[in-house]
Amino acid sequence: MLKTINQTAADLGPSYHDFSWLGLPTTQIEGIYAPNQRAKAPVIAAYILLAFARLRCRGIDAFSFAELFCADGFYAMLAGRFGAQACVGFDDDRDGHLRSGERIRDVLGLRNVSFEKADVAAIDPARRFSVVANIGGLYHVDDPVGMLEKSYAMATHFLIVQNVVSMARTEPDYFERPAPGWTWGNRFSRAGFDKLIHERNWNVVESCFNVLEGNERPEDRGSVYYLIEKPLP
Repeated sequence: MLKTINQTAADLGPSYHDFSWLGLPTTQIEGIYAPNQRAKAPVIAAYILLAFARLRCRGIDAFSFAELFCADGFYAMLAGRFGAQACVGFDDDRDGHLRSGERIRDVLGLRNVSFEKADVAAIDPARRFSVVANIGGLYHVDDPVGMLEKSYAMATHFLIVQNVVSMARTEPDYFERPAPGWTWGNRFSRAGFDKLIHERNWNVVESCFNVLEGNERPEDRGSVYYLIEKPLP
């Protein structure tokens, strides 16, 4: 069986994420991907599982999950493996990772996971999911505040947020668009993004900060995480 899995993983080619956590050790694209996954995955996965646990404590056994800016849908598949009945990964696929995600999903047999090629900002605002994970994309967009608030509205119970923040600036009012050294995107300081979250009086269950070791510039190395619980509908 292990030989078959290894042969299948080799056939898939390099992927954005390593899927070893789901029993499929894939070859990862070289560069920043592996060290950054080592930083982000334990936190995001823990928040997903904690959200699911709290849903079950509310007596909710059937719940859905959306991963925004999903790339190859690693977290949508993790959610599908660990209890969500329906999972959707959204991405504009500008880097071409959706096809890899679809192939990995099929190998893993996760029929409860689907993908939609879409500009996340253009998703129908009426769509709702029990848990929404906005991870890996807020620092790409022109309107991070609007995207954050849309994500909160899409979630009926929990919102998980991850964002890249500058370690070169510490001012609580620091925000730059486009991101320094880029022609697109944006950048907050850690204090600035934390202020943005708490100004909304959302119920932050857990929060965390660590360093993206794969990124060289201090402007790109900070990573913040939030698990936000919404009031019962």
